[in-house]
Order: sequence, then C-alpha cells, then structure tokens
Amino acid sequence: MSKESFIGGDYIEITGGSAKNFAGANIENSSLENQFVQKGLQNGVSYGKNDDPPVIEPILKKIIRLEITDTITGYSIQGVKGLDYSFSDPAVVVPTYKVNIYYIEKNTKDEEVKKENKGEFDVIRDAWYSVGKNTAGKYELLNRAFIPDNYSRNLYGLQWLPSYPNVSARYIRSDMDAFIFTRFGNRRIPAKPLRTQKRLDGTSIDSPRANENFATDVMIHIGGTYEMKGYDHLGGSYGCFAYIPKDDIYATPELAEKASDDDNYDDITSNSTWKEITNKIKKLAFGDGKDMQVLLIARDESNVYFPPKILNE
Repeated sequence: MSKESFIGGDYIEITGGSAKNFAGANIENSSLENQFVQKGLQNGVSYGKNDDPPVIEPILKKIIRLEITDTITGYSIQGVKGLDYSFSDPAVVVPTYKVNIYYIEKNTKDEEVKKENKGEFDVIRDAWYSVGKNTAGKYELLNRAFIPDNYSRNLYGLQWLPSYPNVSARYIRSDMDAFIFTRFGNRRIPAKPLRTQKRLDGTSIDSPRANENFATDVMIHIGGTYEMKGYDHLGGSYGCFAYIPKDDIYATPELAEKASDDDNYDDITSNSTWKEITNKIKKLAFGDGKDMQVLLIARDESNVYFPPKILNE
C-alpha cells in the first residue's frame, strides 16, 4: 500500500539522533528548483553501501512464569502428615525457598526477548510424612517432596485452581486459590519414585501414587497457619509447594523451633498475604491471556535439611 503526503509549505523534521530511511526499491528525491543539497560539517553528499534495515521480530508469546528456586530464605514450620493429634498439630522445622514471578516475552524463534521480575514469595519444597514408629519407638519420616524424573524436564504448564483447600466431606468452597502443575495439559507428570509407599506396619501411606513414576496434582497452595470456615489449620503436604508468609520465616532452625515452642509462629494466618500473591499472579496472567508456567530449579536432594524431631508431640 502506498502512502502520499502533500504539504503546502516547508516540511521540517528534527530528530535527536540519526534519521534513516529504508525502502524496498529506490529512494528518490526531487526538487522543482532542480537542486538537491545535503550539508554536513565536513563534506557534502557522500555515497556508500546501504545499511540493511533492522530486523524486528514480532512477539509471539507472553508468559507469566513462576520460578521455584533452590535459594533457601529461612526456616519455618510444617504440619506432619500421617499423624493425628487430638490437642496439637504435629510439626517439623523445614527450610523455605524463594519463588520469582517473571513476565516473559518470546519471539517467533521461541527466544526470550524480554524478562521482567514482577515479585517474589516463599514456599516449602518438602513434604514430611510419618510412616510410623520403629522398634526403638521413634517416628520415621518420609519426604514426599515432588522431584522431576529428570531436571532437564523441569518446565511445566500451570493452571489456576479457584478453590483450594476445600472441606472435602461437603465440598465447601474456600476463597483461596492454588496453581497446579501440568505437562502437555495433563496433571499426571513424571517424577522420581518415593523412597517407599508403605508404612512400617506394611499398610499403604495415605494417597499413594497409582504409578510410582508419576505424581498427580502437584500444586502451589497455601501453607503455614491458615484459617478456613472459622478454624485454624497448620498446613502440611503430600508433595506440593506450600506458601509461607514472611512473618513465619526465621533465620535459623533453632529460631523456628523456638517460635513453635512459644506458640507465636501462628499469630497471624497466611490467608491475607496469600490472597495478595494469588491476585497479583492472576492479574498479570489473565489480562491478555498470557500462558502460565512454572520452572522448578534443581536442588541437591542429598543435602536436604532433615528435621531432627517432631514438635508439639
């Protein structure tokens, strides 16, 4: 499509830098006074090889990516699954890890041309579960943390789950959000097998994997002490990543244990700050239909902090 402009008087254009013109054919200049002049400080008109026009790659994808790092930000408290206490919550001290929220743009070559950090929060990567007491009368713990079958395949899709957790018996919807891992749209994703799927008495652990090489419904959800329907709960995990507010993160395991002993780690529930995080992620992702992803950075599983004891026993 051609474009023509007709100006009755002088046309003056001032640019702060260089002025470059690119055309698919010739660049033609003409004057009714049969004069074409270009002035410079040193010389007049000069000729040289034309520059190639700049290549501008169109943006093909816009992505909101949560990056779960291996950076330990402190220590907090996690409920232990597999144990039921009448008057207290069995708990252990666990490390917390930094999660970055990134906005990413990709071109048609699938290259990242823009990456901006839009915020961060903290999660627990571990999922401690009691398999019972051994012959010495000590509880043995199993870490049900999700570990990819291969960390070279550690990028997943992420779907919004609008109500989690729920009171399952009556399916009372909560007003909290969660995000669930997918691979090619499937919630069943390859994973390292757990050390065992049996309790010490030979019975199955709660919610065992149907196939030990796959984990299902791996989520990022609320953790810490949260309130639901008028009751406070201490979050645990069967293999998900649990959000912990900054107020419940301590510099050392000893300080986290002391907070548990003093019963002051749960003074403020994590509901309000988790809502702030999830609302931010939704606003970033849903505004113009961006893809959602989660990247799980590898950590040294042989060097994971092992809780020395169960608290509130």
